Amino acid sequence: MAFAPTSASPALSGLAASAGGGQAAASSSGLADDFNTFLTLLTTQLQNQDPLDPTDSNEFTNQLVAFSGVEQQIRTNQNLETLADLTRVNNLASVAAFLGQDALVEGDIATNEGDGATYQYSLPISADETELEILDADGNIVFSQSGELGFGTHTFEWNGIDNFGNQAPAGDYRLRVRAVDADQSPIGVAINVQDTITEVETVGNDPVFTVGVNQVTQSGILRLIAAEPLSAPAPLGGAADQSATTDTATSIVEELVGQ
Repeated sequence: MAFAPTSASPALSGLAASAGGGQAAASSSGLADDFNTFLTLLTTQLQNQDPLDPTDSNEFTNQLVAFSGVEQQIRTNQNLETLADLTRVNNLASVAAFLGQDALVEGDIATNEGDGATYQYSLPISADETELEILDADGNIVFSQSGELGFGTHTFEWNGIDNFGNQAPAGDYRLRVRAVDADQSPIGVAINVQDTITEVETVGNDPVFTVGVNQVTQSGILRLIAAEPLSAPAPLGGAADQSATTDTATSIVEELVGQ
């Protein structure tokens, strides 16, 4: 059982269709058929016109001009479609640089590949008690420890060790944060995960990033993080950061991509 299905698309997918394709090409084909039919009818009419009452040349000249204008408009649309296709390809190529980078996104599920996972949680007010729990795909509590109590954002680096000191199997793990105030009333906690961008694809004109098991648009990436080793985690799950400004070995690129 898994928390969420992962995309089976290639790491870089959704390339635009061949230039000049689409509705404009279909319209051009239809216009060519209509124009050939028009010329056949016009030729037949000229061959069989009444010499005493010839066909008004102005009328079919105006029709030729009309056909020419429509054809020009279709060609303009084809050029616009080509530019749009090239723009989509260029956009996808530019975001390909995100592949392999760590990113912070909204969500509570991260992938443990044997070295744990990194989460971030935010307390809207100071808490009286905070409990951090790591759950496996079946909902079993694998690891738990007390969390930070202060207002603000805190980082939790779990090193993949369970409550019995064993290495947890590779897989997807959810962070659950239970926090209460002095009156023992629950406090709502926002959770983000840090994971690696493994795929980029296009849905419409927007790139969609696969970050661990999470799929987000570019505006859903809260932060890009340089691919440098994280600080060494403490035994049995590590310790929560004292604050968002804790001195770690991670060089954080303060780039809010979606802004």
